[in-house]
Amino acid sequence: MTSSSERALRRLLAALALVALPAAAAEPPVDAGVAALYVGREVTVEGDVTAATRDGYVVRLTLGTPPAHLRVQLLLGMLSRFPKDPEVFYLGRRVRVFGRVGEFRGEAEIILREPDRILVVDAAAGEGAEVDALKERVRELEERLQDLEATPPAAAPAAPGAAP
Repeated sequence: MTSSSERALRRLLAALALVALPAAAAEPPVDAGVAALYVGREVTVEGDVTAATRDGYVVRLTLGTPPAHLRVQLLLGMLSRFPKDPEVFYLGRRVRVFGRVGEFRGEAEIILREPDRILVVDAAAGEGAEVDALKERVRELEERLQDLEATPPAAAPAAPGAAP
């Protein structure tokens, strides 16, 4: 790819990112304690993560304190881009979550599949924690790369009819 085509691609990606930003994200966030009033709507909710649990590939965060709270479910896939151990990473932090508020068993909830829908907003803890999470992710990727480089390549299968 030439440098001019790389620049054009970067401009296109930047424009797409701006268009893809949710409209509700521009509005002021609502408090987690009143999120139940927005069932069925996409909103940005802000609150403190007061509890966090993990059940397999689902992490449940509680924003606020019951009965006025919001449950946020993080669905972790095989190629999850959420921070490592999100139940530890988000606990005790103030976060901003964007998504459609639903209701399950009488509780307001937002289900997230992508980490770009949740943001740590407490500057003191959040910035350092996000940098630490990125450093940890880089370290994990470097270890995987070293493992792959250390593994000898599998022998190519012999062509049919070839002499051994």
